[in-house]
Amino acid sequence: MPAKPNNYMVLAILSTIFCCIATGIASIIYASKVNECYARGEYAEAEKASKNAKMWAFIGIGISALVWIIYIAFFGFAFLGAMSNAGSY
Repeated sequence: MPAKPNNYMVLAILSTIFCCIATGIASIIYASKVNECYARGEYAEAEKASKNAKMWAFIGIGISALVWIIYIAFFGFAFLGAMSNAGSY
């Protein structure tokens, strides 16, 4: 009987709340499958579900980080452009 793989449920929930809902929900679904598969003795399936839960949580975090970087860059450059032209009428 191998050790139970991590289900990454906390990471999945945090990814859903703070990042991307769609990938977070997929991560939660895979995270919940880890315990079920392990209890049934399907150790390979439990390991696969664990890896998928982790992958989808990190995809959500990555998408969220990319969106925030683009958002800050776009409005940051707009703000700097407005500030540079503020005194010239």
